[in-house]
Amino acid sequence: MWRDDISDHAAALTYYTVLAVLPALLATVVGFALISPETAESFIAHVTAYAPAESAGPLHDALSRMLRGGSAAWTLLVTGTVSALWSASSYLAVFRRALHRMHRVEDHRSPWRKAHRIVLTALALLGLLVVSALVLLLSGPVAESAGRFFGVDATAAMAWSLLRWPLLLCLVAVLVVIVFHTGPASARRRAHSLPGGVLAATLWLAVSAAFALYASALSAYSRLYGSLAGLVVFLIWLWLSNLALLAGAQFAAELSGAPADRA
Repeated sequence: MWRDDISDHAAALTYYTVLAVLPALLATVVGFALISPETAESFIAHVTAYAPAESAGPLHDALSRMLRGGSAAWTLLVTGTVSALWSASSYLAVFRRALHRMHRVEDHRSPWRKAHRIVLTALALLGLLVVSALVLLLSGPVAESAGRFFGVDATAAMAWSLLRWPLLLCLVAVLVVIVFHTGPASARRRAHSLPGGVLAATLWLAVSAAFALYASALSAYSRLYGSLAGLVVFLIWLWLSNLALLAGAQFAAELSGAPADRA
């Protein structure tokens, strides 16, 4: 897989991930704050709980400061949405080039012919990310409330703690398959993209869990980078996540064999 410059593509994707994720989080938080500040605070707490320990604190502080924007809320919402859409489109453009290289297919479409597809896919991807976050964040309290209503609090809490990871795996696999569909026709075949998406999602969960344990067990990052430790850990985690995604894409490309069509 290294002959296709996977690590280089992962670095480029990490750059655009940072440019897309933070404005998307900002727009989501501000959108919640316009409806209910308490809901926005709860959203921040739940989102940062999934981040590596070293970066959860700085990310929580940065998002919390955005809640105190006051009259600039609508400006932050618009600029965050536009910035996230542009960065997500750039991310998909890089991923599209990586997929064409993996499948040994030249991309003959002009930028104007593929721009609308990339932008629409970016909109769908951002929308699905927000919906996925809401499902994961809200289904826990809903399960607890249902458990209290039926008098099985402990059982409901245990069931949710066991079921949320398979649910997260399924959501990530769906997102990955959508990203794969930006590539050539051979990358869009479900028989190939679905196994690659499942592999990428599984690798992402395993890498995230292993790296979270590694980062929390070692204090070397804090000693070496000081106040930047959280940012460095976050960037490394994003790079590993994109590496897992590209590994799944490479697996799907190997399953498809030598392509005979162009896209």
